[in-house]
Amino acid sequence: MRKTYDREFKLKISQDLLEKKVTTKRIAEEYNISRPTISRWVSEYRRYGKNAFAGKGKRLPDKADFYILEQENKRLTEENEILKKFDTFVKQKK
Repeated sequence: MRKTYDREFKLKISQDLLEKKVTTKRIAEEYNISRPTISRWVSEYRRYGKNAFAGKGKRLPDKADFYILEQENKRLTEENEILKKFDTFVKQKK
């Protein structure tokens, strides 16, 4: 089973690393967390600050808008393909 960490823990680790209170190596060894995972946390914290680590399926603000647009684009592309097939069908019937 995959290990998960709560938001407060990630915030604390990220803040401590950015304030140079602790090293990535020490955190990785102490909590048995991979360095890439820790780096990803710090990166997200740098980018979003206190809004980082929304978790539980919630998307970060900029990614939520992108996701909505991506889904709308997918739906419209499928709709367009259906209309093209219908147009071809109607032309064949004439």
